[in-house]
This record gives sequence, structure tokens and C-alpha cells, in this order.
Amino acid sequence: MDVFRFLCFQAPSHTFEEERPAMRIPTKFGLTFGFAGLICVLSFIIILSSTLSSKMVLQQHARTIMENIASYTIDKSQSFLDPARKATYLTIGLSENDIVTSQDPHSMIAYFYEQLYLYPQFSGIYFGSATGEFFMASRYNLLETTGFFTKIIRLHKSKRSVQKIYKSAAGTLIRKQSDPSDRFDPRTRPWYQEAKKRNELIWTPPYVFYTSGKPGITTANPIYDKEGHFLGVIGVDIEIDELSTFISKLKISAHGRAFIVSHEGDIIAYPDIDKIKQYASGEHARLTKIIELDDAIAREAFLSLGFPHDNFKLRTPAFTSFTLEGEKYNAMFAPFSDAQWAWTIGIYMPEDDYLGEIKKNGFFNIGVSLAAVIIAVAFGLYIARKLQTARERAEVADRAKSQFLTRMSHEIRTPINAILGAGELLAETGLDQDQQEYVSISQNAGEHLRDLVGSVLDISRIESGHFKLKNDPFDLHTVIQNIQAVFSQDARDKGLELTVLIDPKAPRHLTGDATALKQVLINLLSNAIKFTPAGVVALHVEMIGRRDKPTLQDWVSLNFSVSDTGIGISANKLNSLFDRDAREKESTPGNSEQTGLGLAICRHMVTLLGGEIHVTSEPGSGSTFAFSAQFALASRVGAPNEPEKATSCPIQPSAEEKRILLVEDDERNMLLFTLFLKGLPHTLNTAASGELALLQHLEHPYDLILMDIEMPGMNGYQTIESIREHEKLMDWPPVSIIAISAHATKETREHCFLIGCTDYVVKPLTKEELRGIVSKHLEG
Repeated sequence: MDVFRFLCFQAPSHTFEEERPAMRIPTKFGLTFGFAGLICVLSFIIILSSTLSSKMVLQQHARTIMENIASYTIDKSQSFLDPARKATYLTIGLSENDIVTSQDPHSMIAYFYEQLYLYPQFSGIYFGSATGEFFMASRYNLLETTGFFTKIIRLHKSKRSVQKIYKSAAGTLIRKQSDPSDRFDPRTRPWYQEAKKRNELIWTPPYVFYTSGKPGITTANPIYDKEGHFLGVIGVDIEIDELSTFISKLKISAHGRAFIVSHEGDIIAYPDIDKIKQYASGEHARLTKIIELDDAIAREAFLSLGFPHDNFKLRTPAFTSFTLEGEKYNAMFAPFSDAQWAWTIGIYMPEDDYLGEIKKNGFFNIGVSLAAVIIAVAFGLYIARKLQTARERAEVADRAKSQFLTRMSHEIRTPINAILGAGELLAETGLDQDQQEYVSISQNAGEHLRDLVGSVLDISRIESGHFKLKNDPFDLHTVIQNIQAVFSQDARDKGLELTVLIDPKAPRHLTGDATALKQVLINLLSNAIKFTPAGVVALHVEMIGRRDKPTLQDWVSLNFSVSDTGIGISANKLNSLFDRDAREKESTPGNSEQTGLGLAICRHMVTLLGGEIHVTSEPGSGSTFAFSAQFALASRVGAPNEPEKATSCPIQPSAEEKRILLVEDDERNMLLFTLFLKGLPHTLNTAASGELALLQHLEHPYDLILMDIEMPGMNGYQTIESIREHEKLMDWPPVSIIAISAHATKETREHCFLIGCTDYVVKPLTKEELRGIVSKHLEG
């Protein structure tokens, strides 16, 4: 559709206002007259163009209408199918947290039904394990048309059990039975075999579902655990009959129609849905071929393109004209933009739908032109409204993703606190040299895991544009040594030589975001070790620039390179290697897929660090990933380049014994914090819930409360608010309350201080940090 841009004319400075300053035209009238004038100009242009070349204009208009309808229909169809792709991608993360796994079928089935409730286009979700087990949640069963059906096949040693559960639409149990005669094995199904073979998300060609008799497609995706072991394949059945309903409501022209056809020549969607199915004696229903469709115009439009009816692969939109029984038609075919859905939308309309009356009456041509403009404007507004709705939905989905990442970060930080704390206590016991080394490796890996948990939130902030780098002092050598310790064992296990070389000219003490630097290096080293079967993996750090002037901020520019002698990367993949969307589409078992944050995220991190990242590689000869980063030089305290001594916060003897209350619902962390505080000249009591903590404090007030935030029942926020209310009511002095949270977000910290917390600390905590915070608020 043509887009008209209006030019607003500005009056010259020497207007009548100089002679008659009291005469002013109100703004609303000016706009009205201006808009009316523009309408007149537009009408004159339309009339003139219609008079001179009405046929050409309207043909172009018809073509534009078909383009817009095709684009809108494709977007609508892809948004209809996109939840299935998101659901299967989501299962990758859920499998790493043991939700999509045959070890806990009830949680997995519950997750499947949650997806069925969220997306009515899903007719069934199922998971076939690598051992032949099968778990399915379906919207159809044989006992009640609108009911639900669950099928679970389990293998225990050599014994196989098949359980079938039928439920009504309201969720009440109809029947639960075992079926020893069932011999279904998901590993023999095409969706399982194809997804496992290609090692990526796959979509089946459309077909007629056996259970519902409706047209649909199946998407399947391989699932792996955190160690990369293949667990099985998850599949989603999606009904696509709504596409036929959708295109039946499209207003194309008086006799125009739209339809969707697959590359195999099957009709996927048509205004009359009954025409897209064919029945043969004794066979299951199948989709109608385009050459079988009971619509001679659609068949002729397709044949006019000259494509084989069973291999219809259109790369770009195509227009065609043809004549049938003496009447001329125009048609357009446009492929779906997403290659995962190998479909094409076809639209045809008779020429007389928009030219017939013009041929008989030239004046009516003007009316049709004006109507065409109105339709184009209305359709443009309709498309804009739809795009706005889609944008709002995407924002809602993005907020939901951020909430999910925040929640997962909290759940992981809590056990990490216990792991790191137990390791710290173990290190204080009498260990030999080997044991000390093992504990050190475990602590480094735990700290690395803690940093990665924080990076999960960083990913969301990067994508939303809210990510901000930290600006803290750090020791470059310590950062590199810790990273080397994390990967040393992996390299030894594969028989690789891991070398690290730091330029002696590179300053050791810097200021910046060490976590972001570690994230990039860890990702690159992980990929290098993963795709290097033998040889060497090397990390080099080189200084490439420095400014050291008394009157200006000192900074240094460093170049980091990770080289390997691995399988390398083909030349046609190098240009799109850091493109996230391209990486997802091109991911195959043979290419160098990234792990961790991903190379696309690495590129964002490096850009924020003030540098650039690039790669050189040859297949079979290894790869080198290199990036630059800029850091400020740390403030010089004491001797230059001397590491600062760690300072401790010893607990000084107190004049009187104080009472401390530790509120923690996690038994591991309660035990850990109790051991951390062991030996203090104070009395330590514990409470496993907010309700119990409130009762204990009201009976005998404490001098310091260490309060966990996330607890079942009365959480930490509610407990703190109740304590502060009682203090005001009883006129008690406020007790020091230290909030302990696994939420490492600015919003959580600010909320804690808002409700009356004295201080705020984030898990995981070291022994020294916990004892220091106690000393600060009891003896300080």
C-alpha cells in the first residue's frame, strides 16, 4: 500500500502578524484547515492518477493488498506456532533442573498440562526417553471428547509397565488402567528419530491427527542434562485448524480467497476446512493436495507458477496472472519468513473485483480509488494495532522470563551458600596437601558457579539494555589463576596441555568488572576444551595500550586470546558466529556450538568492556578467539603492584553477653551459619520460620536478628514488618535486623531497607563475612 507523507509549510517571517498582531488563528482551526487542505490535495492527486492510469494504479493497489494480507497472515500464523518452539526451548533449561526427566514423571506431566492450559492450540505434549520410556499429556481421550488423557510407560530393570489415565474436562478421574499389551516405543517414531539425528528443534510436515481428526504439525527437540548426556526427545502436537478459520475471515475481495500450501503440495489452510481432508477406503484421513483441491481458480493459480506440485519451494514472493474461462485473475504466493515452517500462502482475486466497474464507468473509478485509499489506511491502522498488541505481548513474555530467571537465581544461590560454606569450614580442619588442593578446586568451581548464577540475570539485563558494569578493584593474576584452576582438571581428563601466559608489562591491579571478564574467558576456554580432541589450549594476555598521566584517569588496554588445536570452524560460519539468531538456526552436531553465555553474549560483554572480539580459524587446524578490553588502573596503596592484604574482622570480647537469633528455614544453611558463629561470646538461638522467630523475639527480645527473606508461611519481609510494628506499639528500641537473601538485585536490597532492615547481605556468605557483620552490629 502506498504511504503518503504530508509536508507542513511554515509561513515566512514577514506575515500579517506584523501589521495586525491581534489577529491569530487558533491552533485547532489551523490544524483542521490544514488537514482539510491536505485531503483536497490528496483527492486531486487520486482523481488525476485514476483518470490517467486507473488500471495501473489499481493493479498495484491490488498487489499491495495481497502483499499486506500475506505478510499479516504469515505473522499471525507464525505467532500461533511460536509458543511450541518456546515451550520446547524452555524444556532445555528445565531438563538441567531435573523437571523434564523420567526420574520425576509427576512433575513432568504437571508441566505438560500447564503448557496445555496455557496454549489451546497444543493437543498433546510428550517425552520419549533414551531408554524407551514414554510420558504423554493429551487433550483427547477415547472416553470423553473434551477430556484429558495421560499415558506413562516405565521400565524398571527388565519389567515394563504401561499406565493410562482418563480424566474429564473438569479434571475428575474417569478411569485409570494398566495395559500390558501396549508395545509402543517412542524411539521408533519419526519425530524422535529425526530430532535425535539432527540434534536440533525439528518440525514435521503437516498431517491429519489420528485422535482429533484435525490438521496439525508436530515439533520435537532433543533434551540433554547438565553434563551433556542425551536424555530423550520432547514433542508437541499443534492443531492448525485455527489457521483455516483465520483466513476464512480475511477480506480480500468480493471473490478473492487465500490458502496455505506446504512444500509437499499439501493444503494446510483453506476457508472451507472440510475441503483440506481426503478420505480413502480403509485408510486414515490425509491432507488434500493442491492439484486435488475443489477450487479450480486456486489450482490454476498454482499451476501458473510452473512448480512441481509435490516440490513447491518458493524463495521470494511471486505474482502471477492467468485466465480461466474467459476471466482474468491476479495471484500472489509468498513463503513464510521462518524456514522452520516450509509453507507458502497463496492469494488470488479476479481482476473484475477491482476493475470491472471502472471499465463500465470512468466516474466510478474515482470512487473506487477513494475507497481503496480508505481501505489501505484502515488496513494500515489495523496492522499497526496488531503490531502494538504483539509488542505488548512480547514485553509481557520478557517480564515473565526475567521473573523466572530471578527466581531460579535465588533457588540456586541457597545451596551454593551451603556448598561454599562447608568447603570453607573443611579447609580449616587438618588436611594434607592433596586434600587442601581438592578443597581449593572445589571452592574455585563453586565461586565460578556463583558468578554464573549472577550472569543469568546479566543476560536478561543485557537484552533489555539495563545491564551495567561493575567498577571494583581486582587482581588480574588472581582472576586468571582461578580460571586456570577451574579448567585444569578438564584439560587433564582429555589429555590436553593448558598453558597460560601473561604479559609482564601488563599491570596486575586493575579496576573494572572482573566478573564480566571471567564470563567471557570461561566461555571461550570451555568451548576450546570441548572442541579440542588433542593438543594444546592456550590463554595469552597482552598489553596493547596504556595511559599513565598524573592529571588524567589511568587506564590500560589488554588483549586476551584463547587458541586451540581443535576441529576449527568452516569459513561460511565465521561471519555469523557471534549472531545469536543465526547461531540458533545453524546449530548442528558438527559445528562448534558455544556453551555458557554463548558467543553472542560474549560479544555484548566485550563491547561493554570497551573492546571488540574476533575469531580466526581453519577447519582441522584449530581456532583463535581474541578480544580487547579496557580497564582503569587501581589506586596505588602502598608499594606499586603489591597485592593488598586481606583484612579480617575479629570479634572482640564483649563486656556483656548478647543474644542473637538466626532465622533460616533451610537446614543446611542453618547448620552452616551456626558453625560459622561457633565460639562467639554470645548466645545464639535459631528459628526455622517467621512465625516462630516473632514469638521468640516477643517473649525475650534479642540484640541482633539474622533474618532469611525467602521462607514459607510468614516470610522475612512480613516478619520484619511485624517486629517493627510491635516495637512502636511497645515503645521498644529497634533491634538490629540483618536481611540475608539469595536475591542479588538492587530492587530486593532497596525493599529490605524500606521495611526497616538495619543491613543487607547476599548469599553465599563466607565465615569471615558473617562474623564481621555480627561484630559490626554488636560491638561496633
